[in-house]
Amino acid sequence: MVGLGIVFIGREIVSIKSYNKSKIEIFSKLWMDDKHNLKCPKCGGQLILIQADPIEDFNNPYTTYETVVECSSCSFHTTAESFTILGSVKDFNVDHVEIAGWSPSGSRFISKYEHFIDYNVLNNLKKTGEIVEFLVVDSYVVQVIG
Repeated sequence: MVGLGIVFIGREIVSIKSYNKSKIEIFSKLWMDDKHNLKCPKCGGQLILIQADPIEDFNNPYTTYETVVECSSCSFHTTAESFTILGSVKDFNVDHVEIAGWSPSGSRFISKYEHFIDYNVLNNLKKTGEIVEFLVVDSYVVQVIG
C-alpha cells in the first residue's frame, strides 16, 4: 500500500530512518475521513483511537497529545505524540516543509519538519497560500487535514 509517500509491505512492521513506517501510516490515516475504519496491521481487527491528556511541552507552541492506537482483537498497540498546526506552506523540499503558522496565543512563527506529503499537494498549497491544518506525528508532518 502506498500513502503519502509511505510504503507499507504486507502486515509486517518495517522501520527505516528511525521511524516506524507502519506506525506513521496508521497515524496519517486517522483524520482522512469520518469513518476511522482502520485495520490492525497484525491481525486485521478494528483499531481504536485513544487520546490521552495533553503533554506539557514549553518548547512547542501547540498542545501535544499522547495518542494511542490499540487493536480490539489482539495485543497490537502503538503510541505517538501528535498535534496539529494551522498555517500555510512557506517553503518545502523533498525532505522538509516550512510551515508559517500562528500559536494559540496569536504569535506568528515558522516551523520546519520532515514530511511525508505529496510534492503536488505541497506545491499547490505554496502557490495558493491556502491556510490548512497539518497533522504532526512524532515530529513528522504526515497529513494535510481538510
